[in-house]
Amino acid sequence: MASKTLEQVTKEIEQVLALNDSGQTIKQISQALELDEDYIYSILICRQSHSDDAASIAHMVMMD
Repeated sequence: MASKTLEQVTKEIEQVLALNDSGQTIKQISQALELDEDYIYSILICRQSHSDDAASIAHMVMMD
């Protein structure tokens, strides 16, 4: 995570949210975007708990 920029993380989050909104599971999203399932889970938890804004979620995920 440390090597990713805020912009990269925000873009990944936007992709994760879009796929989740279309009904895909964490496993499906992980395979489609080649991202770790725990990372996707963290994104979705932050979304539920705090915000739908990708940039806000990116800040929270990067602090984790």
